Amino acid sequence: MRTMRFTLLPAAALAFLITLTSEAHGNQIEGLWDVVVWITDFASGAPAPVPPIRAMITITRDGKVIETAGTPLLGPIPIQRVSPGLGTWQRLGQQHFTAAFTFFRINVPPTAAVPFSFAGTQTITEDIELSHDGNEFSAIGTSQIVNADGTKPDETCNSLAGVRRP
Repeated sequence: MRTMRFTLLPAAALAFLITLTSEAHGNQIEGLWDVVVWITDFASGAPAPVPPIRAMITITRDGKVIETAGTPLLGPIPIQRVSPGLGTWQRLGQQHFTAAFTFFRINVPPTAAVPFSFAGTQTITEDIELSHDGNEFSAIGTSQIVNADGTKPDETCNSLAGVRRP
C-alpha cells in the first residue's frame, strides 16, 4: 500500500506538469515560429501575384523579435535583403499581440564602381492573433520601405500564418 502511494504521487505530479506545459502556450507568443507571408492588395486584401515568402521568427520573453526570411530577394529586382529583421513585440490582449521589425536592403547587382550600395530599410508591422492552444497564429500587417534618399513608396499589405516550432 505504501509503495503504491509513492508510485501514484510522482505519476500524478508528472501528469499535472504535462497539463501545465501543454496549456502554457495558450496565451504565450514567445518561441520560434515557422511563418508563411502572402503579399496582399492594400485595398481588397486579395493575394498579390507573387509567391509566398517563408520566414522564421523568434519572439523572446523580453519583448524582442528576430526574423529571417527564407529568401534574400524582396521588392522589385534589383533590390536584395541583406539582414535579419530586428524589432520588438507587445501584448495587446489575451491572445492578441503586435510586432514590428526592420531590416536593411541593398542594390544589386554590384558594379566595379559600387560593389553593393545601401538601398534603405523596410519595416514590417504585424497585428497577431494567437490560436487558442497557442501553437499557431494568423496576422495581418503592413510593410513600409524607406529608400536611401529618405523617400517612402506606398505601404504594402501582407497576411501571415505561423506554426510554433518545437
